[in-house]
Amino acid sequence: MPWRFKSGNTKKYVAFRAGLYLGFCVLSFSVLIILFMIIGKIFFPIPMYRLKPMPSVIVFDRNGKILRGFTAPDQMWRIPADIDDVSPNLKMAVINYEDKWFRYHFGVNPISILRALITNIKAGEIVCGGSTITMQVARMMEPKPRTIKSKLIEMIRAFQLELSFSKDEILSFYFNLAPYGGNIVGSASASYFYFNKDQKNLSLGESALLAVIPNSPTILRPDRTINNKPNTHLLIKARDKVLRRLLENHKISQQEYDEAINEPIPTERFSLPFHAPQLALKLKDMYPGVNKIMSTIDINIQMLARDTLRRRLDPLKSHGITNGAVVVMDTETHEVLAMVSSVDFFDNSSEGQVNGAMSPRSPGSALKPFVYALAIDRGIISPQSILSDVPVDYSGYKPENYDEKYRGFISAKEALRHSLNIPAINLSAKLGEDGLYEFLKNAGITTLTEPKEHYGLSLVLGGCEVTLLELTNLYAVLADMGRFSPYKLTIGETKRDNKLRLFVRSDEVVPPHLDKNISRRLLREGTAYILTEMLTEVDRPDLPTCWESAVNLPKVAWKTGTSYGHKDAWSIGYTPQFTIGVWVGNFNGVGVPALVGSESAAPILFDLFNALSARSNKQWYVQPSDVKEREVCSLSGMCMSPNCPHSKTELYIPGVSPYQECNMHRAIAIDKETGLRLCSNCRIGRDYEMKTFVIWPPEIATWLEQNGVVVDKLPPHFPECPVVASGEGPVIRSPSDNSEYIIREGVDLEYQKILLSASISNDSRSLYWFLNSKMIFNGSPAEKVFITPTVGKHVVMCMDDEGRAAKVTFIVR
Repeated sequence: MPWRFKSGNTKKYVAFRAGLYLGFCVLSFSVLIILFMIIGKIFFPIPMYRLKPMPSVIVFDRNGKILRGFTAPDQMWRIPADIDDVSPNLKMAVINYEDKWFRYHFGVNPISILRALITNIKAGEIVCGGSTITMQVARMMEPKPRTIKSKLIEMIRAFQLELSFSKDEILSFYFNLAPYGGNIVGSASASYFYFNKDQKNLSLGESALLAVIPNSPTILRPDRTINNKPNTHLLIKARDKVLRRLLENHKISQQEYDEAINEPIPTERFSLPFHAPQLALKLKDMYPGVNKIMSTIDINIQMLARDTLRRRLDPLKSHGITNGAVVVMDTETHEVLAMVSSVDFFDNSSEGQVNGAMSPRSPGSALKPFVYALAIDRGIISPQSILSDVPVDYSGYKPENYDEKYRGFISAKEALRHSLNIPAINLSAKLGEDGLYEFLKNAGITTLTEPKEHYGLSLVLGGCEVTLLELTNLYAVLADMGRFSPYKLTIGETKRDNKLRLFVRSDEVVPPHLDKNISRRLLREGTAYILTEMLTEVDRPDLPTCWESAVNLPKVAWKTGTSYGHKDAWSIGYTPQFTIGVWVGNFNGVGVPALVGSESAAPILFDLFNALSARSNKQWYVQPSDVKEREVCSLSGMCMSPNCPHSKTELYIPGVSPYQECNMHRAIAIDKETGLRLCSNCRIGRDYEMKTFVIWPPEIATWLEQNGVVVDKLPPHFPECPVVASGEGPVIRSPSDNSEYIIREGVDLEYQKILLSASISNDSRSLYWFLNSKMIFNGSPAEKVFITPTVGKHVVMCMDDEGRAAKVTFIVR
């Protein structure tokens, strides 16, 4: 017997049937939606590349200010933005004017379409479309003629969009695709070009205007003119219509409305800023696919550096100097705060589009401090160590000082202060295999593309090429007390997870060099501190003459450089806050006499440090605990001996700096009867007195004597002494050991003679030269001796009057 509801169960029965019916409807609707989505994705997929077309690339400074922009590949200005970046005023204006039911419908609003249909019939033409924001996104995604068929396709696409994306995502598509006249696409682009501001900062009146422009972008674009007059009246009418609707819908107050309608209407199109153009282009090329690049540049420091460079370079143009570049770096983070790559990007006559900050040039003397740093770090010298400054010959390489003068001897501190070539070359040679070349490679200098032998000893004098950016970062090693870090051009590079997040189409980009350039210590902290103190001397030849006193000179460690042929002028300096590099020259490589580092580049450096001193919040370096102060001989720079008459102080690193007692001031026993020199073996039983003599190193003693400088001459050794004299013997300077000479055909041998040259101590009075065991000269060390070359292998020996000898071998081909 079939089951039946009793009369009391009738209501339950009706409810049950209604529930089944409703459930069936919901299930059927869900199935239809699922089928619609599946069929749509298979046969009618959403063209995602049109929802997110190729964007413009915008490079920002560290504070979000635009440096430079680049149009998209189709020459459109398309600056995408997240929905959170859109002004709340603009979102409110668009939704209330275009589609106030946007948050509630499923892509199509039947009531709006019906109302539009009735309105169009009454008007006899299409005056409104009834499209929702979602339908407008569909139309902007796939532009089509305004037909019934197109409208139906828009509806289908709208359903697809609503099923595939959230409301905020659809709204974001709208703001990024909306046309604003000409080649301006998207509200972010329109905000910059029409109001010169980020869309986050749009006012109510500005938002109302941007809300209406997409309805008729060609007519309502603010930079459009009618009969050479701005179309302000049309813009005001359109904007006020939006504002009235907001007021009627109670979205704004009467006061807000009154203020908004009185806001000025833009009548022209702004240009995007154009700062650091070469750097911006470099970053665009470095990070393909990134549309918003946050650089490390501080736009205020950038403009300061640019204006300073232009002001200082203007009077130099009459001397044939046309260009320059500046890099300002944060000493601690190595972030580049300013990069001025040329004086004027648009000056074609001076090749202004060249990136002078990243172009390889000869650094001149700017690399010398690092030879001194390595020598101090390895205990070869300390600041007051005496260095020879005499002519040298390294297998035919005969460098000279910039002023073509020699001083005989000089302290390391003074040699660096005067930027002398010979002491720097000699120190570089003493460093051996692991020298300046290896240090520069470890410190991120990428322009040393040739083997070490290609550069040789001339490397320290600028016999290579470096970029201003890498040279500035090299000095930042000293500024950061011996630690190397790669320079940084984008703020994303500072993230500890080594990933760069920059509003990219793919969420994350890893810069290709981050895994290679790891921070590391290259010098002891004490070494960097001592060298910094050496470089802060203000009484220096390379202090520019325009700075007549140091009263207004900020405390800066600095160095200048001038390349061979006066083609490049450099000045690099640092403080605990900033490291600054300046290059001045001509991009065509033409040298002019006025291109001198101290006169052309240093004034720019000091101007910048003076201007930036107000920004500096760091005290000068504190002396490290491993750096001490000591008394040394004022002449030799060695530790004091009982024979040293005078002393001076220097900084040194205990356990590292040389600790040899002075051997230049020597107490010599002099026989009272004969006046001859006695040694410990021959003075027994004789009456003598002790006298202090200055015993110069052989190369210095020889040079001093040859140049008429009176030096102490030791009396001859007592001839009856049974022991051969000790001490330093001759040092052969020419020819070099194992050197080769080639006889040139057609040239008289008289003009190809080989110089025999040696340095001897000032306790020697005569010199003997032997060629292949045959004596060829006997006489004063000051006399020059030449030999005529003959083919073969030869041995040259030099002996002084004490019997001390040295020999070298050379080949003539």
